[in-house]
Amino acid sequence: MPLITSDQATEAALKQDGIIPDVLDSFQSKTLLMVSYGSNKEVALGNKLTVQETQQAPQVSFQAESPSDRYTLIMTDPDAPSRMDPRMREYRHWVVANISGTSDFQPANVSQGAVVSPYMGPAPPAGSGPHRYIFLLYKQTPSTNISALTTPLAPQRQGFKAKQFSSHAHLELVGANYFFAENP
Repeated sequence: MPLITSDQATEAALKQDGIIPDVLDSFQSKTLLMVSYGSNKEVALGNKLTVQETQQAPQVSFQAESPSDRYTLIMTDPDAPSRMDPRMREYRHWVVANISGTSDFQPANVSQGAVVSPYMGPAPPAGSGPHRYIFLLYKQTPSTNISALTTPLAPQRQGFKAKQFSSHAHLELVGANYFFAENP
């Protein structure tokens, strides 16, 4: 039986829960994206967290190829207003650009990045079922369009498309993680 690597496990989970193709095309994960809401509320490829546990911005960790690299983090919900009726897909919850990389899985200093869209905790409509809250980590490349990253986004958060945003800004997807939350 072949050994399954963490990037294969990430891609398999993203496919299993429909994130590939709803939000992403297939990609090869290059870093483990660790997200934590407090000391014991880790985001773990599709685990369930409560809406109450996720109202404050989480701590984010990843290993950069080089400490001089810069990254963009996006948190999005493709299930707005529900997974069965995603007419407002995607709902933008957080975008931070120019995050400095760390080389040893220390928490990234997201607060030092450029907040393009402030953090908004999950708030799925009552009875809309589980929503997928997806964290996407992009490496900024030499061809990254910095003005696309620093231009304020439209105030409305629904209808955001991470794939289009990252393509326009010339970002390279290097990591992903996600959780489910719902208001029964």
